[in-house]
Amino acid sequence: MRCLRVLLRAMLVGVRKAVLRDVRSCISTQLLVIIVSVMMVVIVVRQMQGPMDVVIKEEILQTKDMFATMTPQETEPEVIFKSGMGIYNTSRIPAIVHHKDTFLAFCEARKDTSHDIGNIHIVLRRGQRSGWKVKWGELQVVASRHGYRAMNPVPIVDKVLDVILLVYHLIPTWVSQWKLIRDGVFKQLVMVTRSFDNGETWTIAKDITASTLGQMKPPPALYAPGPGHGIQLKSGRLLVAGNYFVKDEVGPLLHYLDNFHNTTNYANVIASDDNGETWFLGGRIPFGVDPFWRPIHGNEATAVEIDKGHVCINGRTLHADLTRVVAISENGGETFGAGRLARELVEPGYILTDEKFVIPAKAAGCQASMIGFPAPRPYVTDSGTWVLFSNPASPKFRERLSIRLSKDGCKTWSPAWNIFSNFSGYSDLTYFEMRNPITGLKSQNFAVLFEAGNTTSHDSIMFKIFNIESLLGGLDKGKLKFDPAV
Repeated sequence: MRCLRVLLRAMLVGVRKAVLRDVRSCISTQLLVIIVSVMMVVIVVRQMQGPMDVVIKEEILQTKDMFATMTPQETEPEVIFKSGMGIYNTSRIPAIVHHKDTFLAFCEARKDTSHDIGNIHIVLRRGQRSGWKVKWGELQVVASRHGYRAMNPVPIVDKVLDVILLVYHLIPTWVSQWKLIRDGVFKQLVMVTRSFDNGETWTIAKDITASTLGQMKPPPALYAPGPGHGIQLKSGRLLVAGNYFVKDEVGPLLHYLDNFHNTTNYANVIASDDNGETWFLGGRIPFGVDPFWRPIHGNEATAVEIDKGHVCINGRTLHADLTRVVAISENGGETFGAGRLARELVEPGYILTDEKFVIPAKAAGCQASMIGFPAPRPYVTDSGTWVLFSNPASPKFRERLSIRLSKDGCKTWSPAWNIFSNFSGYSDLTYFEMRNPITGLKSQNFAVLFEAGNTTSHDSIMFKIFNIESLLGGLDKGKLKFDPAV
């Protein structure tokens, strides 16, 4: 009996060990299968992680930054200001900005004559935009002072403070600009006013002459801001391009048409780092000559911020046969490198006399405008900022107001898209976006305010809107191109 119990116990122990061994084996097998499966999932996920990140990133960029492709759309030019408007003789020198679905269109309203003298006010019309339709408000006087003429409106949108600034200058009413240049002493004031309600009302203008013209050594004979809009850099700095005449060591060396009462002309900038409270002198395009030793006078100027925070300044030149001059600043406009002639950017240099003779203009060239905007996706270019340029694209007369495009930071320019074929003069560009409430995508659009007419280049000031698709189509079809002046 005892032997039987020992045998039975041994049998039970053997069975238990066998069962435990099978269970352990089964569990080990299952664990192995589970571990291997988990590892395979991890490997697959890790392999997919990079592409998934890219897809997710692209999706976010598309909804946030992608621009919609629209049907080409443009409006017919519309007269905003004109000669004989109210008490005014002539409307000249346009400037425009867009903010909060509102266009702010400025100009000089000249009371006594069409020339740069006499009683002149800076006036404004506000255009409420709803889609592609604009409802224009009444004329309002923004800047005037008894005994002075108010000239060269330069509006700036300060996106930091949500404020519109207007820089301009005052010159004694009946003192000609050529007298100031001849005498060599400035008798003018540089002013700035601000609007906190998008142009409905304006603050009392502040005199910033002492910190700008007062700091020039030697002092200028004449300074003029802009004309056309100013800009705010990504750093927050406000920048106003302009030009000044000064009696320095270069002036007496010039001759014939290049001698403006022994002064030299420079395109330059003034700037503010505190949202327009105080202003200081920036850089200028250094004096230079072309390959034929013709002086490059940098005159009325416009500026744009391009990639890497660089600033491009683009100036009118006063020689009848020279194209426009451009220069680059790598320090926010504090200094500029040497100017170079932009051979594609021809500008008018001649006038027609009463006797129907074509002769070089004493002060040749014409004001122009530039505006920067994000390079639209899916276009792939070397530059993240594209630049639009407007001016009368003729090497002879003020005519053929046209638009050009640069995709490489103002190094090269497209052929011109002609938007007004008859007489035309000064112009200013602005850029605005509209977001589709359903898709969330944005469209890229522009407006240009420009002098134009059938009799003279300043019969009226016209306004036109167009989108980027219309622009690109116009550049492809128009191919308006003049051989560069030599």
